Amino acid sequence: MLVQQPVFGQTRNGTPVITIGPYRYNLASGYKGAKSRWTCTRYACGCRSTIFTVDNIIVQHKKEHNHYKR
Repeated sequence: MLVQQPVFGQTRNGTPVITIGPYRYNLASGYKGAKSRWTCTRYACGCRSTIFTVDNIIVQHKKEHNHYKR
């Protein structure tokens, strides 16, 4: 199994994003401090894949994507 490394970046508008392979995650609001929640960019379409980071290290991944890769 090939594990793909997360790439931290920003959109053109300055919004933080994480890209893991073909999937992108947006930073969810409401988290302060070192812990952050990131939701799939297709969240509005029903995808509930979520990752949690602490100091930019992924510590948890919940739910698989329910859509095809882009």
